[in-house]
Amino acid sequence: MFIWHILCKWWRSTQHNGVFFGAFCVGVVVLLRLVGAAHIPLVPDEAYYWLWSRHLQWGYVDHPFMVAFWVRLGTTLWGDTAFGVRFAGLLSFGLANLFIFFAARQFFPSQTAVGSRAVWLLNGMLMASIGLIPMTPDVPLFMFLSMALWALAHALRSRGAWRWWALCGVSLGLAVDSKYTACLWGVGLVGYVLLSGGGLWRLVGPWLGGCCAGVMILPTLWWNAHHHWAGLLKQGGRALQWQPERAGQFLGELFIGQLALITPWIAGLCCIGLWRVRHSRASVLLWLSVPMMVIFFLHGMGDRVQANWVWVLYPPLILAGAGYGGRIKGAVMMGAVGSFIIYLQALTGLLPLPAHWDPIARLSAGWQRLAIEVATQARARGDSVVVVRDYALASILAFQKPDGIKIMGLDSRWAYLQGMPQISVQKALFIEDAHYAFAQTDMWRVERYKNRMPVRAYRLEIRQVPSGWQIR
Repeated sequence: MFIWHILCKWWRSTQHNGVFFGAFCVGVVVLLRLVGAAHIPLVPDEAYYWLWSRHLQWGYVDHPFMVAFWVRLGTTLWGDTAFGVRFAGLLSFGLANLFIFFAARQFFPSQTAVGSRAVWLLNGMLMASIGLIPMTPDVPLFMFLSMALWALAHALRSRGAWRWWALCGVSLGLAVDSKYTACLWGVGLVGYVLLSGGGLWRLVGPWLGGCCAGVMILPTLWWNAHHHWAGLLKQGGRALQWQPERAGQFLGELFIGQLALITPWIAGLCCIGLWRVRHSRASVLLWLSVPMMVIFFLHGMGDRVQANWVWVLYPPLILAGAGYGGRIKGAVMMGAVGSFIIYLQALTGLLPLPAHWDPIARLSAGWQRLAIEVATQARARGDSVVVVRDYALASILAFQKPDGIKIMGLDSRWAYLQGMPQISVQKALFIEDAHYAFAQTDMWRVERYKNRMPVRAYRLEIRQVPSGWQIR
């Protein structure tokens, strides 16, 4: 209670100085993220994007190119380390905070503290605390969407500001170059320009912005056109899945999961704010949000909506919540306490949770030791090649760079990486995930640990005449 009293008193003493407190808030979050980025080992998907950065090109079968360029920037400066892979993400999150701050002040100019409230809400979300540390396509996506909102807010305040419309288009195009879901913003923005009743479609600015967005996504379209539209078909094909008998489960997981990751209090503030802006100049936030909500709802009728997909919805939600002006002290502090607990567990493993209940350990712990053990097993049998079917496992083993061992991937997505050689050998050690099969005594296996607690088991066998792609 004493600590809570001190925090509340400090909050009241600083809430009138929004710029100072907003900067301080960003500084604390960046500091925590620096520690987490340096000390939490890479997860397999990050290692996969690291491999992309070794083969820079204008597109990949899973996502557009931006995340690979982000990783390459960081590793050029800091080497092939967890911090190097995540470095550009740390910078982009700090910039996103600034864009959110200034966008809020433009959308709600009559509210003096709205910029600071937007930053507090963003940094109070559990998803921002934990979801933007790993280097994924969501990291550059969030920064470019925040930048697009900032430019859009300026463009709407001065209807003839064609330069701001151009910047909005450039930002939105770069967001699409980060992740295809940014296209949903284009749907909402086109609807707002054409149907909101403000006559924006008569101005040069929105059309110029659309042209700029089109120019920015040309590299992504060019790569898809030269690879049989593989990226667009892979991502778009998910929308065709249909399992209505499980819709209740999928939609329930989506609702409860997002409520927990945004935190219930902040989610409530954002939804109320989104409803209240429907008749104001900030109604564009609602126009941007509705297409995404509809798509995620329809997808949830047939398949699971992954938690990180909803990142594209967060920037307008945060601004709407800040514009609502409700009490956010408790909401932000609740999120801060939750974030602190998650960081503490991730960095120290204070609670001896089983791997099934500790997703951070399940994804990040014990990879270096596992790679050493696999390399030892291979060399003991005279093999110099380790064969892996799963792309994520192959990527994380390749990142560990086991001495004297080549990693061969069997997944067909490696064929889309330029310069990835195909090889064939007489004999190799094959490894695959055996999940939690720790007690099976009749299986040749290695295990991954966090401290002394087993996290995952991996089955080993000898494969004759395998062929695939040499990813390392």
